[in-house]
Amino acid sequence: TAGGIRAPRRGLLAVVAVVLLVLGVGTGVWYINSGQFTKVPALLTKTQAQAEQRLEDAGLQAGTTRFAYSSTYDRGTVMATDPEPGARIRDDGTVTLTVSKGPKTVKVPDLKGTPLATARSDLKGRGLAAGMVTKAFSEEIAKGAVISTDPEAGTTRDAGTAVALVVSRGAPIDVPDVTGESQQDAVAELEEAGLRAEIAPQRVQSDEDKGDVAAQSPHDGELAEGDKVKLTISKGPPMVEVPDVTGLKVDEAHDKLESAGFEVKDDRGILGLFGDTVKSQSVEGGDDAPKGSEITITIR
Repeated sequence: TAGGIRAPRRGLLAVVAVVLLVLGVGTGVWYINSGQFTKVPALLTKTQAQAEQRLEDAGLQAGTTRFAYSSTYDRGTVMATDPEPGARIRDDGTVTLTVSKGPKTVKVPDLKGTPLATARSDLKGRGLAAGMVTKAFSEEIAKGAVISTDPEAGTTRDAGTAVALVVSRGAPIDVPDVTGESQQDAVAELEEAGLRAEIAPQRVQSDEDKGDVAAQSPHDGELAEGDKVKLTISKGPPMVEVPDVTGLKVDEAHDKLESAGFEVKDDRGILGLFGDTVKSQSVEGGDDAPKGSEITITIR
């Protein structure tokens, strides 16, 4: 019947209407999510002009440009964007560019005569770093104060640059030779010169008398005020066996005793004025005596 035909048609129309509605909504969603949005292009390291052109090509606008120091990005290149590269943004949206001013530069201060601790603090406060510290003698600059810097004062360097410092050791002091002096006299002489004595814990045998300075380190050269000189104290000469020279001719006796490390003194008296043979010796042969000591031989 007529009524039976109309019912299927109405159902078909309803299905078509639903399909069209779904397609319309999908198209609208696609238009909203795709047609009206784009992505921020990659602009980092591009020059400001290049970045602005890319934004224009992408249908976007460059907003207010910011500038900042950077040691990573070259001067005049883009170092950041807002929104970030790859972010979704509406067509004709605005992207803020941050352009590098290059590294921040700092003038190296004049630190001559400044105490080391103060100099380090000054450099840090200016955005520089204290680099390697070396020491040198100076007649002009007080001990512990800066003599010079590298780079030199007044030059301009990037922030964070390390500045090497040459620090004064004070005026140089010539090291006195105190070997052979008593320990007490040697210490006093060093202190009078502005130096300090350090006594070695072990004593050594040497040609110097017992209690005298056998060696020092450094032995000569220059030191700064307050520097140490190490002193090694003598235990006295080593003991050496005295050769027996009785009965020998004088010249032969001298050779034998001197070869053993002794000083030789002749005692001729009246009876030995014309003699040439050793009758006796002050230290008997076979006994020990300090090396370098004097042996007297009696000649008849």
